[in-house]
Amino acid sequence: MEQTSYELTGENMDSKTTYAVVDIETTGTNLNANERVIQIGCVFIKHHKIINTFSTDINPEMAIPNAIQQLTGITNRRVRKAPLFDDIAPTLFGLLSDTVFVAHNVNFDFPFLNYEFERVGYPPLTIEAVDTVTLSQILLPSVNGYRLRDLSRYFGIKHEHPHSADSDALATAKLFIMLQKRLSELPLLTLEQLNKLSGSLPRQTANLITAALVQKRKVPGKLPDFLMIKENLVLRVQRTKIVDDTNEQLAHYPQSKKAKLALFKNDLGWRSAQSRIMNAIYANYQNSSPKAMVIEAPTGIGKTLGYLLPFVYLAFQNHLPVVISSTTTLLQSQLMEKAIPILSKILSVHLDATLVKGSNHYIDLAKFSQQLTESDPANQSRLIKMKVLVWLTYTKTGDLDELHINNHKIPLLNEIRHQGIASLDATNPFYDIDFYQRVIRKAHISQIVVTNHAFLTRHADLLGDKQHPPYLVIDEAQRFVNTILQENRLTLDFNHLMSMAHSEVSHLKMSKGIDRSPAVKADPMGSFHVYQMADELEAINQQISELQEQLYKRFLAHQIPAESESLPFQRLINYSELSKFFETNQETIQDLQAHFVSEILSFEALNKILEKQQQNLVETEVRTWIKLNNKQLEIETQSQIFRQIFGSLLSGAKHIDNETKFYWVQVGPQHDAGSVSLSQGIIESANFIKQNVYPWFQKPTLIGATLFSNSRSKYFLNQVGLASDTTTVKKYSSPYNFAENALLEIANDGPFINEISTDDYAQYLTNAIYQLAKSTPGKILVLFNSLATIKDVFNRIQKTDLGRKRQVLAQGVNGTKSKLTREFLSSSTGILFGAASFWEGMDLSNGQLDLLIITRLPFDSPDEIFTKAETRIQRQAHRNPFISALLPRSILRLKQGIGRLIRSEKDYGAAVILDRRIIDKSYGKTMLHSLPKGMPVQKRPLNQINGALSEFFRKHR
Repeated sequence: MEQTSYELTGENMDSKTTYAVVDIETTGTNLNANERVIQIGCVFIKHHKIINTFSTDINPEMAIPNAIQQLTGITNRRVRKAPLFDDIAPTLFGLLSDTVFVAHNVNFDFPFLNYEFERVGYPPLTIEAVDTVTLSQILLPSVNGYRLRDLSRYFGIKHEHPHSADSDALATAKLFIMLQKRLSELPLLTLEQLNKLSGSLPRQTANLITAALVQKRKVPGKLPDFLMIKENLVLRVQRTKIVDDTNEQLAHYPQSKKAKLALFKNDLGWRSAQSRIMNAIYANYQNSSPKAMVIEAPTGIGKTLGYLLPFVYLAFQNHLPVVISSTTTLLQSQLMEKAIPILSKILSVHLDATLVKGSNHYIDLAKFSQQLTESDPANQSRLIKMKVLVWLTYTKTGDLDELHINNHKIPLLNEIRHQGIASLDATNPFYDIDFYQRVIRKAHISQIVVTNHAFLTRHADLLGDKQHPPYLVIDEAQRFVNTILQENRLTLDFNHLMSMAHSEVSHLKMSKGIDRSPAVKADPMGSFHVYQMADELEAINQQISELQEQLYKRFLAHQIPAESESLPFQRLINYSELSKFFETNQETIQDLQAHFVSEILSFEALNKILEKQQQNLVETEVRTWIKLNNKQLEIETQSQIFRQIFGSLLSGAKHIDNETKFYWVQVGPQHDAGSVSLSQGIIESANFIKQNVYPWFQKPTLIGATLFSNSRSKYFLNQVGLASDTTTVKKYSSPYNFAENALLEIANDGPFINEISTDDYAQYLTNAIYQLAKSTPGKILVLFNSLATIKDVFNRIQKTDLGRKRQVLAQGVNGTKSKLTREFLSSSTGILFGAASFWEGMDLSNGQLDLLIITRLPFDSPDEIFTKAETRIQRQAHRNPFISALLPRSILRLKQGIGRLIRSEKDYGAAVILDRRIIDKSYGKTMLHSLPKGMPVQKRPLNQINGALSEFFRKHR
C-alpha cells in the first residue's frame, strides 16, 4: 500500500493533537497471504496524557497458527465468540479518524489495519502516522535494543504481557509520551539538524520533529550550562575534576576478618577466598621486593573486588595509579559501572577511574562535523547522523561503542572514527576538546585506568611510566596471550592497497580532482606535487601486481590441494623461503619501497600547500582533501606493514629470529594471483610481553578463572614470560558444590570422528542434539569446533520439529555474537550453536544455562596456519607439540566451557560430551582430572543419557 504524501510542516502534531497509539496481533505478517487481525489495542493521548483506551479480540474467521497461539496466548477457542472485524470497523474507523496514528513499527500496523478496512468495504485511513521504533533509535541512541520490551525495561514501564495488543499499546503509549518529552528538551540547533535529515523517516515521523522545532523556535529558551556549541555541533561541556589522592581513611589496610566486616557492612558479603586474595596482593606489594603474581580464581570467589580493594589501598598509600586490563567491552563496563562504584561506596571515597580504548572507538568531531555538510542518499547513514547528533548532547566520552551499532561495515562509521593522536592538528577546530586526546590526558591523572588487552599490547607506553611505574592488573589473563598473538598479526593486503591507491589518484586528477583547485594552482609547486603523487601511486599499483604474480608462482601455483577448491587457501612459508623470494625479486621489492617513500613525501608537501591555502578552498575541495587524508592513512598503514615484513631483508640483515615469527601467503576462493596477500605473525608471546609491556609497570598481577591445565603445568607462566621462582602463584578452588549441582555425561557409543564421513558426522550430531533437547526444557548451549559443522547441523535441525518448536540460534547464521547472546538470554528455551569465541567467553549469570553440549574436544585445528607454524617450531626445538602446547590449550578451553554451568550457589547445570576420545585416549584422564573437584562423571550410551538428564533436572527444579 502506498504511503500518503504530506508536506513537512508539523502543523498537525502538537500537544493539542490526539494521538492514537495502536498495536495489533495477526495470524501472520504477510498481507498478500490474506492474513487477519486477531486482536487490537488502542490508547489515545492528548496533552501528553492518556485520555481513552479501546481493545478487543477479533474473530479472524480462519485458524490461528500454533506459533502465533504460543506467542500471543490467543487461541482459536478464545476468539470463537469474539466480534468479526466487520463488527468493530465502524467504531474503530471513527475512533482513529482525525488522530495521528502511532505504532511500534508503524509500517506493519498501519498498512495491515488499512488492508482490513478495505477488505470490509471501508476506505483506507489517510491520517498521519508515526513510528516509535525510529524515534527511539534517534532519541535514545545508547539503548541496547529497541524491542518494546527492551525499551519498557529501560524506562521502568510495566509491560506484563508482551505480544498482547492491549498491553503492547499501553506500553507504547507511555514510551511515546517519554519520547515527546525527550524531543522537546533537545537544543534548537540539534532540532534544526535533525529536521534537515528526517525526510526519509517512516510515514510522517519527520513531522513530529518539525513540530518540536516549530515550538522551540517560538520559545527557544537558554542553552543549559552543561551544553556548548562548537562549530555546527551541540556538545556536552567537558569538565576535569582535580583528583585528591590523599585520604586518611585508606591509610590502614583492613587485614583481619573483623576489620573487613566492619568496612563491608551490608554492601559486601563475606567470602573467605576473596579475603585471602586481598591479603596476598596487599602483602606482596607492600614488600620492598614484590614479585609478579599469578592468581587462578574460579567464578564465584569475587575476584574483581578481590584485587580492586587492595590495589586501591596501595594506590592511595603509595601515590601510584593502578592500570587494569580486561578483555571485552562488557567486562570493562562492569568494572566502571558496577565494581568500582560498589568499592567507592564501601570505602566512602571518590575513586577517579578512566576507561581507555583504541582511538578507533572514539568519534572524530571534525570528521563528523564535515559529514553533516555533505548530502547522503543512504537512509541508514542519515539515521546514524541523527543518532550521533542526539548522543553528542550527553556523551562525556565520545566512545562510539555507546551507540551499540554492531554493523562495523557501515561507511559513515568508518569515516568518523578517530585515527589517533598523530592524526590531530592544532588547526582542527575541535583540537582542544577532542575526545580521544582528552581520555589519554585524563588517564595520566586518574587513580584507576581500565583498558583492554589489545590497547595494553599496543600502547603500554601511554599507560605506564618507567620512572614512576603504576601497578598493573591483567584480568581475564587466560585470554591475554591470544590477544598478544592476534595484535601481532600483520597482513599486507595488496588488493586493499591498490584500491586505496586508485581512489587517491581519482581524488588527485580526475573530473573533481584536487589538481583543478585554483588554490593548488596558485602555488608554484602545487600541480607538480599532485602529479608526482599520482605517478607514484600508479607505479605502486604496477609493482604490487607484479609482486602478487611472483608470490603466486613461487608459493601457490600447482600447490593448492583439490579439497580447497572454491575456498580461500593459506600456505605457510618459512623465513629462508621468504629470503630466497626476496633475492629473486629484490628489484621489484626495493622499487616498491622507494615508491612508498616518494609518495609519502609528495603527500606531505601537498598537504602543507593545502594547509596554507585552506581559507581559499571551496567546500567540495575541502571534502576531497579530507578524503585524501583518510585514504593516505590507510596507504601509510600498509606501507608500514610492508616495511615490517620485508624490513630485515631491505636493511641487509643476515638473519631474523626464526623462532618467534612466521609467514604465510593467502589466496581467495578463486585461487587467482590477483587475490594474493602476505602475512606475518609471532609464534610465542613471552618475549613480546617482557620487552613491550612489563617494563612500563610494577611487577604485574595476572588473574583469571582458568590459567592452569594441571597442578604442575608451567604452560601459562611460559606463555606470559614469568619464571616460577620469581612469581607468586595462588590457586583457589571453586566455592560451588559441583558434586550436588552439576553432572557430566559422556556418550561412550559415539562414532570415531576420523573414521566417518563429514555428512555422517553431521547427522550423528543432529540426532544427538535432537534427543538431548527432549530431556532439557531450558536453555542449551552447543559448542562446536567448526563454523561449517554448525551451519550443516543447524540446517538439519531446522527441518525437524525441534527447529519449529524452539528458537535455535547459530553463530555464522543468525547474526553477531552480541546479538546471538542477547537473543539466547531472552529466550527461556533457546538453543545456541557456537564455536571459537563462545568457548573462550560468554557472560552468563545465574540460571541462564541448563545444558552444555560439547560436540568435540576443543583442540586447535591442525589446518589452522598458527597451529602449523607452532608445530613446526616445537619440533625444531625437539619438543612434542601436542604435549607442550595443543593439549594444555585444549584442557583450558574445556575448563572454560564447563565453567559456564554454575555461576552461583543455587545454580545447577549438566554437560554432555559427544567425543569419545576423552575416555578412549590416554590424555582423556588428564582432561577429566582438570574439571571442578567433585563433579560427577558418568559414561554411558547416548540413549541412556536422556533419562539421566531428565532425573537430574527433575531433582533440581
